Amino acid sequence: MKKTPLTLALPATAAVAFLFLPLAGILARTPWSTLPKRLTSHEATEALTLSLWVSAWALGLSLVMGVPLALLLARVDFRGKSLVRCLVMLPMVLPPTVAGVALLQGYGRRGILGPALESLGITLPFSTAGAVVASSFVAMPFLVISLEGALAGLNPRYEETATSLGATPLRVFRTITLPMVAPGLIAGAALTWARALGEFGATITFAGNLPGETQTLPLQVYLLLQEDPEGATAVSLLLLLIATAVLLGLRGHWLQTRTAGRGRGGRGPARGAGGTPSGSRESDVRHGSGDPERPTGAVDHAAPEGPGHPGPAPAPHPLRTTVTGATNTTLTAQPGTTIAVVGPNGAGKTTLLRALLGLTDRATATPLHLGDKDVAQEPPHRRHISWVPQDTALFPHLTTLANTAYGLRAQGVPKSEAHARARHWLTRLGIGGLAHRKPGSLSGGQAQRVALARALAARPRLLLLDEPLAALDQSTRSAVRHTLRTHLADFPGVCLIVTHDPVEAVSLADRILVLEDGATVQYATPAELTRHPRSPWVARMLGRNAWRGTSTPEGTLLLDAGASLVTADPHTTATGLAVVGPEAVSLHTAPPTAGSPRNVWEGTVREITAHGGRLRVIVSGEPDVVAEITPAAAAELKLSEGTPVWVSVKATEITFVPL
Repeated sequence: MKKTPLTLALPATAAVAFLFLPLAGILARTPWSTLPKRLTSHEATEALTLSLWVSAWALGLSLVMGVPLALLLARVDFRGKSLVRCLVMLPMVLPPTVAGVALLQGYGRRGILGPALESLGITLPFSTAGAVVASSFVAMPFLVISLEGALAGLNPRYEETATSLGATPLRVFRTITLPMVAPGLIAGAALTWARALGEFGATITFAGNLPGETQTLPLQVYLLLQEDPEGATAVSLLLLLIATAVLLGLRGHWLQTRTAGRGRGGRGPARGAGGTPSGSRESDVRHGSGDPERPTGAVDHAAPEGPGHPGPAPAPHPLRTTVTGATNTTLTAQPGTTIAVVGPNGAGKTTLLRALLGLTDRATATPLHLGDKDVAQEPPHRRHISWVPQDTALFPHLTTLANTAYGLRAQGVPKSEAHARARHWLTRLGIGGLAHRKPGSLSGGQAQRVALARALAARPRLLLLDEPLAALDQSTRSAVRHTLRTHLADFPGVCLIVTHDPVEAVSLADRILVLEDGATVQYATPAELTRHPRSPWVARMLGRNAWRGTSTPEGTLLLDAGASLVTADPHTTATGLAVVGPEAVSLHTAPPTAGSPRNVWEGTVREITAHGGRLRVIVSGEPDVVAEITPAAAAELKLSEGTPVWVSVKATEITFVPL
């Protein structure tokens, strides 16, 4: 344990003593011998009953009005939001008597709303209802602030993922939002109730001090101080014990603290190194029991199904859509096609997925044909598009089995049937033994498989995977990549995978969509993309050198950076890319003479990195270039950062790709 600095310990001890001493005084001055008699007297029990009744109604009123207000403040941006939040917090800092005066001016007989209420036969001042209003006025902010904090800390990916699985907004709130913010809601409700129970100033000013009608326990303490100080101390002890019990019961939940990545509203399950649970084999992923399953996009309850069967026979769902806005592209793909979406950061990849899901205003997908149906005008929960976010967004309060069955339950499938199908998918992905574990106890590879099982079990028409392997280590990534490849081959719809890994793009996808600055640069097969990359970024992603320039009929390429290269074949005048593989670049310590290469220039080694069993050397020059050499060659050349070198590239190694 870290030693506490004396400069902190002394003032902190003084602060604790300052706060504890008055409370200790109550304990020391309590008339213990007559305590039971005083607390069971008619006046005390009557005041306590009234206090409990008023605080309960104040809590109910705060829940009815405060929960929607907290949702509005946490989820909706509107003009005047800061002012509304200020108004919410104002009763917490107002002197209680000022709050009572304000209530009189607002709801009193001569207040702003008083005459209208009186015409309806409602009189609030000096009534039990007035005591409820006064307590609600000063206590509701505790509920709103606590719940707003919990909602703000809840990752929206959970709710968005539930929506993509087919859950209506009400179901999402009931099954995802409410359970995940429950600690904040309970803490806020408890603090609200405790504050309402102890309210004094606003109540006596607005509702008066009428025995049996508005004289709550705090007001009785005030009266007893004048006639029976020991009785006041005894009743104060009761209120002190109630407040202490509430705070001990909350155990700090009102602070909204949670362990990073593991709490109810955290960033998702913890990542571990293992991808396959103990006792399972990778062959379990490749071979499922029973009939081969193929998810579909709609639930057909009339189809005959046995226990554990994944559902009715699939229907193919080709994709045709045009996305406009922050991302612009047109996609056409046949059923069973996997499309890798690649591009630099900020290219619009995630915006594309969210446009297809209907979860963003930055871009729209119109039309959006999945099979023979245009779902562009459908709300997100009716599009039958399953989404696996990068962080998996497994619902932390549900078991693995309940997570996997969530989409089916949202679509109306009975619980037993949904769980049977979910077990089938978990078994097929080699994680059937994890059915009753919570996401927080899963490794990264296990969590990724559960997320995939949940998406496939919902039988979507379109499957969206947002960097599904990014958070995994290298060994786990290989295993999960194999799992993806196996099951995507059986998927009857179209799958889009956002990735930054060229290995994933080439090994998993039938076609690759390249986005840059929100626009389509290239949409081609992996083989075509490798042979003819149409942007420097694509070439670099594939590990190749690429320079923009203009060709001439003489076979010279005039690069945009100012240098020039010579190719073996003449070209018509056109703009394009000069593409060279790093293995075709040679490095020398002196101007090369052997072989008479036609492209030679000077440079300086900027960086050397390992790449498999070879070394990649980044050379600054005109132009900059990446070379790939053996460690033995690097040792022979005595290369290090800052070493001057000569670069040579044969004319026959340069490929010109017109744009």
